[in-house]
Amino acid sequence: MQWLVRRVAAVDAGCADLAVLRAAVDDMRRLRSWVDGREVAFARSIAALSSFPEKSLAEAGRTSLRHGQEVLKRAETTEAMPSFGTSLAAGNVSGEHVDVLTRALRQLEPEVRTRLIEAAPTLVGAAEQSSPDEFARTVRAEARRLERDGDGLERLERQRRGIRLNSWIDKLSGMGRWSVTLDPATWATLEVRLDAQVEAMFHDAHPEGCPSDRFEKQAYLRAHALLALLNGDGVGVGRPEIVVVEDHTNPQPDGRPNLDWGVDVDLPREFLESLRPRASVYSVKVRNGVVVEATGELNLGRTTRLANRAQRRALRGLYATCAVPGCRVRYSRLKLHHVIWWEHGGASDLDNFLPVCEQHHQKIHRAGWLVSLGENRELTIQLPDGQVMTTGPPARDAA
Repeated sequence: MQWLVRRVAAVDAGCADLAVLRAAVDDMRRLRSWVDGREVAFARSIAALSSFPEKSLAEAGRTSLRHGQEVLKRAETTEAMPSFGTSLAAGNVSGEHVDVLTRALRQLEPEVRTRLIEAAPTLVGAAEQSSPDEFARTVRAEARRLERDGDGLERLERQRRGIRLNSWIDKLSGMGRWSVTLDPATWATLEVRLDAQVEAMFHDAHPEGCPSDRFEKQAYLRAHALLALLNGDGVGVGRPEIVVVEDHTNPQPDGRPNLDWGVDVDLPREFLESLRPRASVYSVKVRNGVVVEATGELNLGRTTRLANRAQRRALRGLYATCAVPGCRVRYSRLKLHHVIWWEHGGASDLDNFLPVCEQHHQKIHRAGWLVSLGENRELTIQLPDGQVMTTGPPARDAA
């Protein structure tokens, strides 16, 4: 790895060549991964010599016991899946990739855990070609396949048994902290209640002490909404809304469309079906990134600037997250942007709306990002520096 160090050191931080800087950042990624691999190797050796290895690691590295424990878990995972240890040592995967596996193995039943370990040679290839977030989706899909749980209800029951709440005091700030792990059904229910509470309490209000940063502001408002729920001051949320997406792009062998219930989490179809009697269910039919059928008025022209609920439901059938490539902000947090701006004569029609997060909405309006949509909602983003980002038709299963 000495040649990588020399190559990174040779690049001036003030370099004005984007290609050179990108190559240097990629070299640094490989160096960090190599360092992660060396740390894991040393942790494994320390564990054989120390009665309290996490403390020895924390003291030597001037880190915390928690970090020491995480490194030891990485060592255990790479010992169980040696191909990941080899790839980590070569700088091809990162410690974060290994952490994805560690979390997955901890949550699986012993039989399924063994089968996932046996799948390491295939998984390492996927990890080397993807980010940790993308790899996490690959691991989740593989775990579901190995569980062989046809209706998913057994998995949901296991997830419910995995509910956890940890609390501690942050020594630096003195603030109390929670870390909560919830099964998908409970999480989705709480998210709906939190969103409704935030809307009821702060729709037209900017409470005293609320930060101006848009991300910190949202976290502040949601925290106060949660406190209101805990204090018994919650608002009613009415009937839950479910958007069932019928995707006719690649039908099943019998010709039936693929069904996606348009929720942010993976829930068994039987569980979702059980919600029908007490939910408002809407159907959206899509094909190759285009809405071909949906209820409600989808084209409002210049009669109003704001999108209606029917339009938001229809676009939810196409997008699970922000339309900007790589952005993971969920649909429920997105704004609908006029591709042809309203002030430039753009219409409030479905074909002129693009769901984007607050950050990228600001980039489009204030940083000179130019967006356009193709016939099947292929997205092109032209950046002021000449870069161009493109996507194919939107696909919820890529989220």
